[in-house]
Amino acid sequence: MKKIIISSVFFLSFIFIAVSCGGDKKDPYADTDTDTDTDTTADTGETGDDDTTDTGDTPEKPDNENTANDCNYSSADNRLKPKNEELLFSGVLFGEQSLTKYIYIMNRCYACTDADPLVIKGISIVDKSGNEDAGTFKIESNPVANGPVNLKNDEEIEIGISVVASTWEEQIRYLKIDSNDKCKKDSGFLIPLTAQTKPSGRIEVKTMDEDEDDDVLVFTDVISESVQDVIVYNKGTANLKLSSVVISEGLSKSSSEPGFFIKDAPEPGVSIAPSEELTLNIGCYNDKEYPVPLTGELLIVNTDPTEYGKNANKRISLKCGPNVEKYPTAKLKCEPETVSVFQWAVLDGSGSTDSDGESKENLKYLWSFSTTPGGISLDIVDDSNRAGSPLNGDPSNKISRAAFQAKMKGSYTVRLIVINEQGISSKPEECTIEAVSDDDLAVKLLWNNKNSDIDLHLIRPDGEFGDLVSDCYFWNCSPQYSGERPDWGVEGDTKDDPFLDIDNTNGIGPETVTINKPDNGTYTVVVHAYDTSKGPSTAVVKAYAHGVEEKTATLLMNQTDTCWDVFKIEVSDGSGDDAKKKIKITEITPAEVHECSRPTH
Repeated sequence: MKKIIISSVFFLSFIFIAVSCGGDKKDPYADTDTDTDTDTTADTGETGDDDTTDTGDTPEKPDNENTANDCNYSSADNRLKPKNEELLFSGVLFGEQSLTKYIYIMNRCYACTDADPLVIKGISIVDKSGNEDAGTFKIESNPVANGPVNLKNDEEIEIGISVVASTWEEQIRYLKIDSNDKCKKDSGFLIPLTAQTKPSGRIEVKTMDEDEDDDVLVFTDVISESVQDVIVYNKGTANLKLSSVVISEGLSKSSSEPGFFIKDAPEPGVSIAPSEELTLNIGCYNDKEYPVPLTGELLIVNTDPTEYGKNANKRISLKCGPNVEKYPTAKLKCEPETVSVFQWAVLDGSGSTDSDGESKENLKYLWSFSTTPGGISLDIVDDSNRAGSPLNGDPSNKISRAAFQAKMKGSYTVRLIVINEQGISSKPEECTIEAVSDDDLAVKLLWNNKNSDIDLHLIRPDGEFGDLVSDCYFWNCSPQYSGERPDWGVEGDTKDDPFLDIDNTNGIGPETVTINKPDNGTYTVVVHAYDTSKGPSTAVVKAYAHGVEEKTATLLMNQTDTCWDVFKIEVSDGSGDDAKKKIKITEITPAEVHECSRPTH
């Protein structure tokens, strides 16, 4: 009996050794058996990929495990292994670019030598037939842009990808990794990239007049009353709500007063279903015997969030009366287009002309802001007298060259309308100035639920969360509140003090904390879920050193008064002629939330 048992054990041991030496060692990180051959050959039909809005056809999972010539890995083979099998971009608004997401590629080898690494030779984006075609995907961070990269066992590289939502349909492409992986060196390793546009309303307006420009509605007949149609279309995939439809300029208060009116105006909040339309009846009153040229504006406030909300306040220029087609032309140039915070930007409208295309002497200039960072109010002034009175909203001034001082980082869009001697106004002309900072350290927070209130905190070395002296947050760091500002580093020196641009309580950010010249030490970045009672929100935090994005982290926040400790930021003195600070940003792992007390101020 003992002999039988001993013989059985010996026989089983022999089988185990034979299998173990068979040359194929299972990857503990693999999702499936790497030896299993499956028939998922990619479709090689025509794709029509010259069109960047092509959806890439039906998504197919690449068969990265089906290798030619019955290829098997041994324990000493370099093997390309992605940490994520696919990359999904969901909830991107139409016409907008997504945040950058990352794919991590590593060398999974068990007995490789440093002298024989995995070589990543190239990275590209292809369609399902293998043709190089990025569509609207973009490689933001390419570690092999300057040449091949060698990876030893367990070493990894990071590839950053973004996409522009150019279609309502799902977009499919593949990230192709070319390497010396013996089983994929001919076909490359493919990782699916999928982009799903967030359903939303999208406004499109058609003016039913003889003028081809749908941003202008012209009443050409000189009569006491004229009504024309303006059709509002919803070209999106969700309901479009019109919050209000009003005559914002040139309103007639009665039928005896020349001006513009809305006949049977829609109720505030009316919705237009996808692919449906709503007709507005826009009218003009004029003097039948002595008509005058009239100009005005129709404003349609709506819920179109696409293309960064550029059409959420849709404006249509209105023109009525004799010679109204002969309107002046506004020309606006921003100098420079990028400024530092607290620097002046010059707004040059001197190229504007009257309807003859030449004369300028009788023009008046109506200056205003379309957008400012956080909606802050700023004065536009005469460039030759920057201490003078504001020009904003004054249609009587003749200042063609103006200026403003950028008070905080972000985009400023300036609007100019010129008005001639007959009172006829031009189409609006806009230009955008981007205010940037030369700050050594910046941290930005965004989130995806506008009904949530998420706050950003930057805590100085040896500081505490919620402490008014050592924690920079909405109460003591933003310009909206009256709390005492933190004085970090050298007392009285503001360059080493933190600054929060805005406390965004009814949007999705961004909120940005900056320090121009931070003092040495280790800082902590914390995100606080101030209020998630109306739904959870995914927080995205980006950290910048010397203006370059170094780290991005993402986490779901679903409980009020919980915190996420995101980054540790080590600042030390630099070396060399430029003497830049050394800034090392480290993500705190594991990324998780914990209960925290709400700041008392």
